[in-house]
Amino acid sequence: MTAQERIGKTRRRRLVMALFAVCLAAFAVLITMMLSPQATGEAASSDAYRSELATALANPDWIGGEKLSAQYECNACHIQGDGSAAPLFAGLADAAATRRAGLDAEQYLYEAIAHPSAHLVDGYTDAMPNTYADRLSLSEIGDLIAYLQTFRAEP
Repeated sequence: MTAQERIGKTRRRRLVMALFAVCLAAFAVLITMMLSPQATGEAASSDAYRSELATALANPDWIGGEKLSAQYECNACHIQGDGSAAPLFAGLADAAATRRAGLDAEQYLYEAIAHPSAHLVDGYTDAMPNTYADRLSLSEIGDLIAYLQTFRAEP
């Protein structure tokens, strides 16, 4: 084997090892993401969203939340729809307190907005965008929570 062939073989071996290392790292990240509570739907504890909620609910404005709901077209599926695409807002304030073990109403509503894949209501698919945690500030999420808490069950 010539010196040039040995160098080429060594380079190919290093390239294969580097590609293997990159693939292994990507696989590890994927497994970690898949096993997170949001991905597996595991119940979050009551402390899960404490710091985010403290900021979000520092000064909530339900009217601002109503405007955000219209802006992001939440109403299309959650108010105007027939309930087949998404759970309706009607009665949500009461249901939120008991919908997810370990979470109070505010924590559940925060999770439903910021991490909608963490818990799917029976009978529904994972159709809600998972981008609101990035697109909305914590204050805006607090406004939405305040708005959603206005939807009480009919007497």
